[in-house]
Amino acid sequence: MQLIKAKAGTRCEIGSCRNRAKFTIKLDRVGIRSSISVCPDCLNELYRTLGESVIPKSIETVRPKADAAE
Repeated sequence: MQLIKAKAGTRCEIGSCRNRAKFTIKLDRVGIRSSISVCPDCLNELYRTLGESVIPKSIETVRPKADAAE
């Protein structure tokens, strides 16, 4: 999977967003739908959403310390 700058002025293909795409996510498969055009706003939202589910939380944020409650 690669993230490349879009060459042509295409529209964003994420959801109902129709902004101008500045990036293209090129997938490893071959065919017509082997790439997805994305605008910077949708790319940032995708990054945040993936980061929340992939990056594990530290132990301090999972459960509060017993000393802090007193």
